[in-house]
Amino acid sequence: MTTTVSPTRLILMGAATTLAGIGLGRFAYAAQLPGLIEAGWLSARDAGFVGATNLLGYLVGAVLASRLARRLGPGPVIKLSTLLIAVSFLASMWQGPVWWFSLWRFVAGVTGALLMVVAPSLIASQLPESKRKRGTAWIFTGVGTGVLISATLVPLLMQQGPELTWLGLGLIALLPVALVWRPWPGLPQAPQQGQQRARVGLVLAAIYLAYLLDAVGFVPHTVFWVDYLERQRDFSTWAAAIQWGLVALGAISGPFLVGAVARHAGWHRTLFTALALKGTAVLLPMLVPGTLVVSLSSFTVGALIPGMVATTMGRIGELVPAHVHATAWGRATALFAVGQAAAAYLMAPIYASAEHSSLIFIIGGSALLCAATLTLATPLFAKHKPVTEVS
Repeated sequence: MTTTVSPTRLILMGAATTLAGIGLGRFAYAAQLPGLIEAGWLSARDAGFVGATNLLGYLVGAVLASRLARRLGPGPVIKLSTLLIAVSFLASMWQGPVWWFSLWRFVAGVTGALLMVVAPSLIASQLPESKRKRGTAWIFTGVGTGVLISATLVPLLMQQGPELTWLGLGLIALLPVALVWRPWPGLPQAPQQGQQRARVGLVLAAIYLAYLLDAVGFVPHTVFWVDYLERQRDFSTWAAAIQWGLVALGAISGPFLVGAVARHAGWHRTLFTALALKGTAVLLPMLVPGTLVVSLSSFTVGALIPGMVATTMGRIGELVPAHVHATAWGRATALFAVGQAAAAYLMAPIYASAEHSSLIFIIGGSALLCAATLTLATPLFAKHKPVTEVS
């Protein structure tokens, strides 16, 4: 049975999944950490362990996503995942042992990855060609909305205590549940002919590697930026919070900017431009002093948090048929999860050394510029056959 959904509604449903899966499921916890530690709910060490279980869950979810979607259907996977994210917040209202928080952060990681892999690739396959580039990018406005909530509402809720914060986030997370709890289209069907197994081309492999490098560049601003500004650049707590607000504003506007650029320039050029801009934005505050440069860095990196996801997924969509897109995109997401976890683990001791703390931004920016160079060179690898099945 085929379910027909209007493009506008599909995009709105997609934005709801990225709001739940990443905007709330990932970034809201990071905003809670100082308050949870101060209130004695978690020690600094335990908070790091709980955060690591979320990254592990994200990796597991990315690996399983396409298989679960094929076995259970995309609609049930999307609905259940969105509901479980709301449940994970509500369950955390109990000040239980560390394993309790770890369990629910793991659940949020798994379900967040399921939503990031299954919903966007499904929606992109259903959008008409005339709306596909913009629509694919607009799906990820939910990420920016979640970052904005983490920058504004979460600090206000934390003033009333962790219990109310978890409750508030759980209630907010029910809004995406209401938006996605409707019929979803089925997975794209494989063509009847030309189903022979084809090896993944070098271009696709290069995109995978570039996305892994993007994960390395993703870590400095999303994990260390606010603390770095306060402790190493002598920003006040309020001034550093404003910079995180600029990250949030960038994250909201990023999908619209990327969608407009992709519509005119195509995904290949947009991907190169996004990586080059993001790498420059990560490096620039280490090279040029001044609040204006820091603000430009915050906004640009914020815009390219969801922008890079949309651009990479769009580029993969150009290289593989619709019926294998979820598998290819799931592998890219899994590699991103590996890259960000490894980068966070390796950068933490570097950042802990005050005299070398800026080095993490140099590493991250350099990784992004390497990724940009790699994508620029992909036309040299373009002698590949169309991928009919990802091996």
